[in-house]
Amino acid sequence: MKKTILTLVVSAALVASAVTAFAADQGKDACLLNSENCSSRSLSITEIIARLKTEIGKGSSVYTADELRVLNGKLSEYQNFLEKMQES
Repeated sequence: MKKTILTLVVSAALVASAVTAFAADQGKDACLLNSENCSSRSLSITEIIARLKTEIGKGSSVYTADELRVLNGKLSEYQNFLEKMQES
């Protein structure tokens, strides 16, 4: 049983790293899209918004429709958050 669980965990880790590498090869920002491979440096909200706009600008040549929907949703959330912070 332990061997099976260990095999599953290792397999999942390998698949996750392969997906991240595949996304990087295609010019996708895995940090913005999946919160993977993010640098240890924290970005400001305005930096995140700028990066999201840049990635969304790449359009369907890089991202699928679902991925663009995710990025647009995150952009909207960050913009709303920034507006609320500025109102305070």
